[in-house]
Amino acid sequence: MRAISRHLLGTATWLWLALGCGSRQQATAPTPTNQPTPARVLPLSRVIVLETAGPPPSDTVVSFTAGTPRIIVLRHGPPENIVFARVIFSAGSFADSGQTVSVEVRPRPGVYGLELSTSVPTRGGTSVEFNYARYFSAPARAHQVYRSLLAYERALAVGRVLSENQIELLPSINQELDRVTAAIPGSSTYLVAAPQ
Repeated sequence: MRAISRHLLGTATWLWLALGCGSRQQATAPTPTNQPTPARVLPLSRVIVLETAGPPPSDTVVSFTAGTPRIIVLRHGPPENIVFARVIFSAGSFADSGQTVSVEVRPRPGVYGLELSTSVPTRGGTSVEFNYARYFSAPARAHQVYRSLLAYERALAVGRVLSENQIELLPSINQELDRVTAAIPGSSTYLVAAPQ
C-alpha cells in the first residue's frame, strides 16, 4: 500500500510541476517569431509608438564605398552605451559599386525611431533593427489597448512615416525578444509602433 501511495504522490508531484512550470513560462515570456507581421497603412493617430526612457543616441553621419556591406550601430548615451538600433546595408543596397555614399541617421527624441537619409538612393537590401531590451517604455495607451506589455510587444512593427500623417507598418520580424527588424526602402523616418 505504501509503495502505491508513494508512486501516486510522485506522479501527482511531477504532474503539478510540469503543469505549473509550463503555464508560468508561457505567461511570462513572449514567443519570438520568424513570421513577418502584415504590412498596413494607418493614420499616425491610430498607432502606439514605443517610447524610450534611456539617454538618447547621437546623430551619426557615415561615409563608405557602395558595393561593400556596412552596419551602422547607434547606441544610447552614457553610462551604459547599449545598442539602440542597427541600420544594415548589404553589398547590393546601392546601384553603383565603388561610389562613395554618405548616410545620416538622426534618432527621434523620446521614442524608438530614427530619420534616415542617404546621398544615393537605395535599391533594396537595406534593413533596420531596433533593440529595446533596456529602455522599453510602453505608453499608458498601450496598457489600455493591449491589457499586457507582452501583447503590446508582440504587436510591435517597424513603421515608415508617410505624408498626410500616415504610417506604413512594414512586414517586421521579432526574431528575438526585445528586438524588431524590417527591410526598409531607404531614406525616410522609421518608428517602432503597434496598431491601436
